[in-house]
Amino acid sequence: MQDQAGRVRRYYNKNTFWMLLFGQGRGEALIHRPVWTGKERSRKEALHTVERLIARALLAERVPNQTARHILDLGCGAGGSALWLAARYPISITGITLSPFQAQTARRIALLYGLSDSCRFQVADFNQLPEIREITDAYAIESFSHGSDPAAFFTQIGNLLPGGGRLILCDDFVAVEEEPASDRRERWLSRFREGWHLQSLMRAEDVLDYAAQQGFHLVERVKLTEYLRQTPPLIRQLQLLAGKTLRKSAWGASMYGGGALQICQQNGWTEYLFLVLEKR
Repeated sequence: MQDQAGRVRRYYNKNTFWMLLFGQGRGEALIHRPVWTGKERSRKEALHTVERLIARALLAERVPNQTARHILDLGCGAGGSALWLAARYPISITGITLSPFQAQTARRIALLYGLSDSCRFQVADFNQLPEIREITDAYAIESFSHGSDPAAFFTQIGNLLPGGGRLILCDDFVAVEEEPASDRRERWLSRFREGWHLQSLMRAEDVLDYAAQQGFHLVERVKLTEYLRQTPPLIRQLQLLAGKTLRKSAWGASMYGGGALQICQQNGWTEYLFLVLEKR
């Protein structure tokens, strides 16, 4: 467990600055991908499609009550999602990240935007969470698959959330095979896992089994794969070539993993899902 956490920590400590500067989420303190459903008029709007879905599932659809919402962001990155939500809704958010660099960056941005009172960020492993009081809901955007122990993940979150509390997972999952798996498919999935350090990249059905063991049931499942824009083939080939050449560096591994993901998505070997779970 510690080895995987250490790899992910080093990966983001080294890559986050460049991801924020040159990645698709530049300007919004985001690392996750934009989602183009047809309603978005700009990259900025597409970058926050997932946050709008989270707001709908955790806030807009809930029965009004007097309980203040305290939401846990599991794998918060540089805080872009938490800050976007806290700027628009009367909530407080605690963000968890393995990376000290990400936590420091998120705190600086929160201070800049006057959101330090509603957004707190700390360094921790979501498989070994510290005591955090009065959490009402949680979400994890493109972070669950980095974890080393799915059972521990749902045990930790299950212990924190009250009955009726919701947990959202937005991530890549291995698609269910309609025919025997090919060597080519397994090879590209392995390259994706290796490049992005994804120890828990698995089928959604298996993830839901782990969740059910801790008292979570599925409320909603939205497939977002078709709303992700593919990298042009020539750029993807250059990305794979550069990533393969620089594979031993953190940035090279990231490029190679991203290229492998494009291949997996194009062939239907992975799917990008938004899962809403609720604790019984």
